[in-house]
Amino acid sequence: MAEKKINKSRRNFLFGAVRRVKKEKLDEPVAGTAETIDTMKEANSLYVDQRWEEAREKYKECIDAEKNDADIRYRCGVCLYKVGKYRQAKLEFERTLRINREYKDAMLYLGLTMVRLERPEKAAALWKQYFNPQAIAVQRELNLQIGMMEQGMTDAPDVIAQAVESAITEAGDGVG
Repeated sequence: MAEKKINKSRRNFLFGAVRRVKKEKLDEPVAGTAETIDTMKEANSLYVDQRWEEAREKYKECIDAEKNDADIRYRCGVCLYKVGKYRQAKLEFERTLRINREYKDAMLYLGLTMVRLERPEKAAALWKQYFNPQAIAVQRELNLQIGMMEQGMTDAPDVIAQAVESAITEAGDGVG
């Protein structure tokens, strides 16, 4: 993941032609992400192992160096969500969406966070913007929850969150 970020960096894109004209070497990564690669790899490993608090700490280190990386902020938000720090998670998901408005999984988790903060009506608006054909179970559950909210048949926030979380688990790699 980190290697792709380096190759796709804006800096590399914008200055690639200039480097070719100046005949500079392109062997070494140029993006600021290069400074955080090892930390990011470690954080990603902890994330995959579901060691949420440890992964959050590593992602925080990455954020200190890379404030505008939507992927790092999203994963930090998921870690915060998983350890029950919903207000902090909300901030990270909002920051992710400020960086990349189309980050669909951040919308999904921001909606979940709003449900956990007992504001499910805000979740419905976010979930209406979510579309992921690779996560059919999630899409189905969100549509069901939105429909129930619109009909005034809302379950308790914990029940809604658990239903959506189960769909995310079922979707596996289709989400985040």
